[in-house]
Amino acid sequence: GCGHNLLGAGAMAAAIGLKHYLTQTGKSGTVILYGCPGEEGVASKAYMAREGLWYGLDAALTWHPGDSSEVATGSTNSCIQMIYTFHGLASQASTAPERGRSALDAVELMNVGVQFLREHMPRDARVHYSILDAGGVSPNVVQHQASVLYMIRSNFVKDCMALHQRVDKIAQGAALMTDTTIERRFVDGLSDTVCNHALEQVLYDNFSQLGVPPCTAEEHAFMEALSATYQGRDVPGGVGAENDPAFAEKVKAMQTSHFNDFLMPLYQGPAFNAGSTDVGDVSYQCPTAQIHVALWPNHVPCHSWQVVSCNKTPMAHKATVHAGKVLCAAAIDLLEQPALLEAAKAEFRQRTAGGYTCPIPPDAVPAPLEL
Repeated sequence: GCGHNLLGAGAMAAAIGLKHYLTQTGKSGTVILYGCPGEEGVASKAYMAREGLWYGLDAALTWHPGDSSEVATGSTNSCIQMIYTFHGLASQASTAPERGRSALDAVELMNVGVQFLREHMPRDARVHYSILDAGGVSPNVVQHQASVLYMIRSNFVKDCMALHQRVDKIAQGAALMTDTTIERRFVDGLSDTVCNHALEQVLYDNFSQLGVPPCTAEEHAFMEALSATYQGRDVPGGVGAENDPAFAEKVKAMQTSHFNDFLMPLYQGPAFNAGSTDVGDVSYQCPTAQIHVALWPNHVPCHSWQVVSCNKTPMAHKATVHAGKVLCAAAIDLLEQPALLEAAKAEFRQRTAGGYTCPIPPDAVPAPLEL
């Protein structure tokens, strides 16, 4: 829904470019390209982090499409997803209701319990849910099975894991109240992102030198047409605009443009992106940074059909190749200038002094999410 079909190609372009650089210059270095399937809905990087696969890297660089070209700064929300399936006993709701044990009632009671929990959550936390299986289509039957998917978010992974435990207890209470049993299925878990200003600066310097991908008049018209189909007008945020005049100028330009064909200034103030990414778990094990390359129209939300329609276009191909160039150029700087890498490592050690606890349970196995 947000261009993950492009991530691997951009990373591969960077890896291939860096390999050619090492071959042509005779310099030494190790380039590792990680294949990361199912970033959304499985969180493969977090599973890799559970196995310690990111430890020992000097740096990890990646990218993501967006509605603006920028170096990603600040952090992201930690997230845990669980499916709760309740099992009861079916019966005829009119003639023998006392024999039934309603799994649907258990789902309802769990949802009510979580609503009361909201008052007592950290203010940055979010809990979302979706009923996957209401048990059936007939109200004349006590539903013997029902399931609900919960997504739990918080700014920091330790807080997210603590909130997850409370939601678990509510599910157990709902099963107790309805005399049903509960089956819990772990879907995924993601940590918040540990930013690294030193790496972000290296990415920004190279992004500034390379500029942004060119956008034709036809492509601008396509973006304008897409933007016009969304009436909600998702207005770009202005975090940092009050402190940085150059940043404020670009944010102002974003309010009226249909496509942001410019590079945003680097802003490294405190900020949280409400979304979640498994890049966060990488950032707890090695210095990590990423860029966004503009590919989507302005004023439309991520994961909308307007965004999806952009991800297999010539613009998408240009953005992917350009991302590879920026990442490759930044990696070359890190190889050529060891002081840059040492600064990134020192910052990483300082920011991760509290250690890392992976949100993926030891017995969890990645599996496709079949809803």
